[in-house]
Amino acid sequence: MCSRPALHPWTKSEARPEFYSRTLTTPEFVLAMLNEYVLGQSCPSLGVTVSVDHSVPSTLDIKTLSSRLRQAFIATRWTHPTVATQVKDSKELVYRVHDTDGVVTWAKRTVQYVEAPGGWLAKYEQLSHEAVLPTAMGDCALLYLVVSPEQASKSQISEFDLLLHVHHSLVDGAGLKSIMDYILTGLATSDPSITFSWGEEVDKLQPAALDAAPISDKSLKSLAQMPKEIALPPLVKPGEARPGTGVVTHTVPNAHNGKTDFLSHLRALARANNVRLAATIQAALVITLYEEVKPTEDKVATVISGFDLRAKDLNKPWGERNRFVGFAVGLLEIIRTPVSLLEDLEGEERFWSVAQQIQNEWSAVAERQDVAALGELRRPATAFVLQMALAGVNKSSSKLDMSVNYVSDPPGGNHFNGVYQDKQSRFKLDRYQLVTDESSPRLSCRSHSWNGDLVLGISFSYKHHTRDSVQVFLDKWARLLESLGQSDTTGISGDVTDRSNS
Repeated sequence: MCSRPALHPWTKSEARPEFYSRTLTTPEFVLAMLNEYVLGQSCPSLGVTVSVDHSVPSTLDIKTLSSRLRQAFIATRWTHPTVATQVKDSKELVYRVHDTDGVVTWAKRTVQYVEAPGGWLAKYEQLSHEAVLPTAMGDCALLYLVVSPEQASKSQISEFDLLLHVHHSLVDGAGLKSIMDYILTGLATSDPSITFSWGEEVDKLQPAALDAAPISDKSLKSLAQMPKEIALPPLVKPGEARPGTGVVTHTVPNAHNGKTDFLSHLRALARANNVRLAATIQAALVITLYEEVKPTEDKVATVISGFDLRAKDLNKPWGERNRFVGFAVGLLEIIRTPVSLLEDLEGEERFWSVAQQIQNEWSAVAERQDVAALGELRRPATAFVLQMALAGVNKSSSKLDMSVNYVSDPPGGNHFNGVYQDKQSRFKLDRYQLVTDESSPRLSCRSHSWNGDLVLGISFSYKHHTRDSVQVFLDKWARLLESLGQSDTTGISGDVTDRSNS
C-alpha cells in the first residue's frame, strides 16, 4: 500500500470559484445512468416515524416544527454538504457555495411540508409515480415533513413522519441513515441564533469511497491503465409513465407469542448451527422463494446484494460510525444456492444446509481484498449492466423467478441514537424503513432490527406485482422466521415451511 493522490478529487472551478466538482466513480456513474435511463431505478428513500414527548412545556405547532426542520437541514448541509450536491449530466458531482440567503432559499425549496393521511409511505409511493431526481432546479436531496390532518391542527404535535429522498449516486442506505440521524439531532437542538461561515463547508466535501479505501499497488496500476471514457451503445429510455413502487413491511416484535427476546433467541439458534443471523434470515428468504416459484428449469437461486465498504474497506476516519455518508457499496454480490439443495433435503437439514451455504459465500466475500478498486475496474461492463436493467424494466412477465435483491441492514443502533433531546424537546424515533425504487420484476427485500424488533420489508414494481401478492410472500417469509424463533437452540423439527401458524 502507498499514499496516493485522489483518483476522483474535488476541484475548484477557476472560472466560477463558488463551484466545486469531481468526476463520478464507476459505481456512481452506473447509478447515474440507471437514474437517467431507468427513471430512478434503485434510488433510495428513508422514511421515519417520530413521536414527541411533551413532558416539558413547549410549543410545537406545524409552523414551529417546519421552521426547526429547515434549520436542522441547514445544519446538516454544514456538516454534510452532500445534501446540497448535484449530479450533472450523469458525469460529475457539483457543489455550489451559497451565502446565507442562498442557503435559506435552498432549504425552503428542499424541505417540503405535506399534510395528508398515510404518512411517509403514502408520500413515497406518490413520488415513485411522479418524481425523478434531480429536480428541475437540480436538487438531488429532498426532505419531506409529513403530518396527518389530525396532528396538523394541534398546537402540540405528538407524532410526525419524515421522508428523505436522495439521488443514489450521492448516498447509499447507510449514508441515508447517518444523514437522518444528524437531521433528528439538529431538530431537537435547533437554535436559530447559530450562524455558519458559508464557504468553509467545502472542507467537509467527502471523498469518493474509492479514495477513502485502501488499494494495493497492483490495483492502482490497473486503475491507471483503465480507460476513463467508456463508449456506450444507444440506450432507449422507457416511457415517461412510471408504474410506481409499492412497499410492504412486517414487524416481528421482540415479545412474540408470549416469548421475550425473539431476536436474541433467533441469533442463539443461528450460532448453535454455526451461522450468523443475516445468513439465517437470507436462508428463510431463499426457501420461501423456492416454495413460491417451484422452479422447473432454474438450477440456482440467486440473491443479489451489496457489500458495505464501511465494514472493513474504508481508511480511518471514514469507517467510523456515521462518518461517511456517500455511496460506499462495493461489488454487487450474487449469492447462489443450488436448487438441488432445496429439492433433495427437507426440514431442519435443508434449512441449516442452505444457511450454511449462504454463510460460506458471505465469508468468502468478507475475505476479498481491494473491493473498492474491483468495483471501479468494472467500468467496461457498464453497458452490459444498463442493458440488463433495461431488459428487466421492459420485461412483460410478472412471474417471480429464482432471483431477488436482499440487503441485511445492520441494527438500527449502528446509525440512530433513537432519542434526541435538549432541555425543552424530546423526540423519539419509533420506527424507520429504507426503500428503493423498483421498476423490474425482481423483489427488493430488506431486514433490520430496531428496539429489539425484527423488521422485514419488500419494495416492488406495480407494473409487475400487486400489493396483495407481495404481502402474501412477505408473510410467508416472516412466518418461517417466527417458527424458527419458537424452536429451541438445538434445531428445528419437521418442515419449517409448513409451520405457518406460529
